[in-house]
Amino acid sequence: MPNNDPASRLRQRAEVRARENAAQPPQDQEALSFEETRRMLHELQVHQIELELQNVELREAQAALEASRARYFDLYDLAPVGYCTLSEKGLILEANLTAATLLGVVRGILIKHVLSQFIIEEHHHLYFRLRKQIFEAGTPQACELRMVKQDGTTFWAHLKAAAARNDDGAPVCRVVINDITAHKRAEAEKESLEAQSRQLQKCESLGRMAGAIAHHFNNQLLAVMMNLEMAMNDLPQKAAPGGNLTEAMQAARKAAEVSGLMLIYLGQTVAKREPLDLSEACEGCLSLLRAAMPKSVVLDTDLPRPGPAINANANQIQQVLTNLVTNAWEAMGEAQGAIRLTVKRVSTEDIPVAHCFPTDWKPHGCACACLEVADAGCGIGAKDIEKLFDPFFSSKFIGRGMGLPVVLGIVRAHDGGVTMASEPGRGSVFRVFLPVSEQAVLRKPNHDAPVPRFRGEGTMLLVEDEMPLRQVVARTLLNLGFTVLAAKDGVEALEVFREHRDEIRCVLCDLSMPRMNGWETLRALRELSPGLPVILSSGYNEAQVMAGQHPECEPPQAFLRKPYETEKLINALSQAMARGKGRT
Repeated sequence: MPNNDPASRLRQRAEVRARENAAQPPQDQEALSFEETRRMLHELQVHQIELELQNVELREAQAALEASRARYFDLYDLAPVGYCTLSEKGLILEANLTAATLLGVVRGILIKHVLSQFIIEEHHHLYFRLRKQIFEAGTPQACELRMVKQDGTTFWAHLKAAAARNDDGAPVCRVVINDITAHKRAEAEKESLEAQSRQLQKCESLGRMAGAIAHHFNNQLLAVMMNLEMAMNDLPQKAAPGGNLTEAMQAARKAAEVSGLMLIYLGQTVAKREPLDLSEACEGCLSLLRAAMPKSVVLDTDLPRPGPAINANANQIQQVLTNLVTNAWEAMGEAQGAIRLTVKRVSTEDIPVAHCFPTDWKPHGCACACLEVADAGCGIGAKDIEKLFDPFFSSKFIGRGMGLPVVLGIVRAHDGGVTMASEPGRGSVFRVFLPVSEQAVLRKPNHDAPVPRFRGEGTMLLVEDEMPLRQVVARTLLNLGFTVLAAKDGVEALEVFREHRDEIRCVLCDLSMPRMNGWETLRALRELSPGLPVILSSGYNEAQVMAGQHPECEPPQAFLRKPYETEKLINALSQAMARGKGRT
């Protein structure tokens, strides 16, 4: 069997040439002497040894070259990035194994195929622009685009390309393909976390603002409303209140409602909760909703009985439904159509992540109760979705800008979340997710025992740090028949109480005061007189004020939320004196 290695082939060629030379007739050759023949033979032997040594060196160099080439192809094929060589027409002339793996194909299939078939159609323009600039300008270019594998899955890729020449001198393009999907995902997560951080910072700022509203704005509103009431009461008995006074009172009440809505948005209105049937809670306000809706809009419902159980406040759940349905019919404008209300139980795995509010909300447990309101209205653009739950934001001329923020505040207070899906011109779907309750739903009649009215007699201790408010409330109490002792803070209140201990029948005390706040004042008064009726007053709601830990102090007999009118003040006084150990 012939040997095909390079040395054997060279030997065969040399023997053929030697035989050809031997076959030629001698040309005027003189006979060589013995000494000359011996010398020539020695020279030939030396040359043969030199050739053999050179042959060994050549074989070693060839082996080293082949090993280096093998190492190069290993590095080329197994590189962490894909390498491709493209012709001017975009055909793949060569590619490494990594490129084939990235695109999910066998390397042989890549050759002579265009690279654009592995790029999503929406990003073709990026690739063609890169290739054009490479061959026209000759400068290195780069871009980021989405590529598609043979199985249809896509990934983000960073393409870096440079011009070059092939072995035959033809212009080619060397392309490096780097999978940056993980980097893009990390960037998206970073942006999401930054958005959450901005949202949380915004909520924190609004929280501070709402606290200021509760303490200062509501105090001023209380002074306005009580002065208006006294002005109206001072009118002649048969005279009707003037239009200006009536309108001013209505405006003051609306201003008080706005401050209350801000607190609801921030989830700072913790109301009493109990196990509820979500379907039953929604059904309780359907008649009023249908009566208020335009005749061109129909409300279709899918309320299973029994529905999923939740631990919630019925009034607030009905407020959520009312605001969502109102938002839906306002979005539909004058057009005819239907609003679809659905209650169901869903798995937490099926809750979408996109457009979920609050942005940091995570569902717990295996299932949630879902309240869904879908409409066929004008829809919402993507740029407005993130602002949708901001206070006073509205994309509608008739919108007031507090409906959806109130929804978010109530849902947040119930440890729930809200998602929305919408396209301009194709309507919107709002879904409210609330934790499922394992407690049994108690269906019991709701009736409150009547609070006995009181006689306005005896001495009241009024504790209020705002002087205008202290003056107007004192005048109101005087009009109700009380003698009034006033104090500007808790320290002064204790001094007044020690001096008039036997005269004071009830205490009306503000919650937020310098030196000694309402709870500290209440505790000190209880030490002096355990049965003393006390009313705490604040711009925050009762559940929030009572939610704090005050184990060393019994709660007050009544709570009065600012701003209040005379009727609410009378009810609080009646309640406090009925619950306290009446003092005369």
